Amino acid sequence: MTNISYRTLDMYRAGFYDDFQNNSLHGPPSEGRSMATAVNTDYKLAPNNDKLDHIPGSFGWPIIGHTFPLVKDLYGTIDKQYKEFGPVSRFGLAGFKGVLLVGPDLYKEVYLDRDKNFSAEMGYMGSLGRFYKGALLLRDHEEHRFQRRMMQTAFKNDAMKGYIGTMGPMIGEAVEAWGKNKEMLFFPAIKQTLLDVASEIFVGLDKDDSRADELNTAFLDIADGLMGIVTKEIPGTKYAKGKKAERFLKEFFGKLIGERRAGNGIDTFTFFTKEKTEEGEYFSDEDIVAHMSFLLFAAHDTTTSALSHLLFHLGQNPELQQRLREEAQAIDKDFMEYEDLEKMPLAEAATKEALRLHPSVMMMQRRTINECELGGFKIPANTILFMAPQHTHRMGEYWDAPLKFDIDRWLEPRNEHKRHSFSFVGFGGGGHKCIGMHFALMQVKNFLHQFLRRYEFRLADNFSDKMQTVPLPKPVDDLPIVLTPISK
Repeated sequence: MTNISYRTLDMYRAGFYDDFQNNSLHGPPSEGRSMATAVNTDYKLAPNNDKLDHIPGSFGWPIIGHTFPLVKDLYGTIDKQYKEFGPVSRFGLAGFKGVLLVGPDLYKEVYLDRDKNFSAEMGYMGSLGRFYKGALLLRDHEEHRFQRRMMQTAFKNDAMKGYIGTMGPMIGEAVEAWGKNKEMLFFPAIKQTLLDVASEIFVGLDKDDSRADELNTAFLDIADGLMGIVTKEIPGTKYAKGKKAERFLKEFFGKLIGERRAGNGIDTFTFFTKEKTEEGEYFSDEDIVAHMSFLLFAAHDTTTSALSHLLFHLGQNPELQQRLREEAQAIDKDFMEYEDLEKMPLAEAATKEALRLHPSVMMMQRRTINECELGGFKIPANTILFMAPQHTHRMGEYWDAPLKFDIDRWLEPRNEHKRHSFSFVGFGGGGHKCIGMHFALMQVKNFLHQFLRRYEFRLADNFSDKMQTVPLPKPVDDLPIVLTPISK
């Protein structure tokens, strides 16, 4: 996301990734496994290693590396590198030199990180760390484990039951208003809808509250700052504007902590302010501010991207669209309840299939702490590791007809995703698995329940089949669709 966006938006949204179900990964090491050294932070002071001549591959052009080919055709660029050099290769991207890893075996080793040798913090420090220092992604191992406790409470069942009660009516109101126009651009419409939902659920701001717009502007300014060429706070630069926005977020959330802690809100921010450490102390204001800022940034567009790709495929397949509609209609109530979520397995399979073909996070990174071996190659300490999920998601060794949109691959009896536990990493994996995975699926199911019961739809005649990968993965034309209201 600095490939003008490769190291900005996509990689930074990867920070929304935290473990939701894999708590066992952080338990005591299994017998025979070496325990990580007691909190050694010396690696955070070391520069990135780029001495990788012993590894086949190419860094690409000076400074920019493979940035431009990736922007134009991510899958094709990674596939070419893989076929020419294998699953481990020397690679350059947006000013960074490192090693590209391809395939679920390598992903499993890095994501599980059994020897605590892969740093997410240092993987993103040169990009995300400029604006979101202290965010959950910029924490490693025990520190990460300690901090994630604050966020886990906000995504447990009790909290989620409160969220769904807010989410359904808001999405329903927005979707109902879309019927005024026969043809519409889906991407900006769903982006605004989900932004309103996020402001209400995460921050406790009504969609008509002017502060919600101020927050959105701040995140956009930081996104621009992350993509800026100049990385010093010189007046008039994107970077300076982004740093100003960073200070705004710190002040905004910092001022509200006491109020939220004393209140009875059911928003995520309130949950964070009331969470305590094992010693009974509140988490620091600094930690709360860092996690709230990054949560909103990282979650801001990922579901928007997933839904846009999902409707791109459903709009071309009326039979599949009808299957999902009948599933939604079977929940015969105005708004879904938490217990209804498990009644939409087709919607979940369709969402995962959209993420398989079009991951919302196109590139993920780590950095080695000590020398290690990956795929038969010695990887020196302090080496950046690049991982592109889309390529692994399309490997024929693990997926039948991998370029085809086919939701049944996720269902009995096929269950293709079970062929390898890391052949699908649309929600990350291991200790950094998406803490908001169930929230995202809940949001998608709520949307489909509201949308498919109201409308049949198709793609507009002039739609484009081209996809944008930066700054956010989505159809290049913002997905024009034609709506046909369903008579009640």
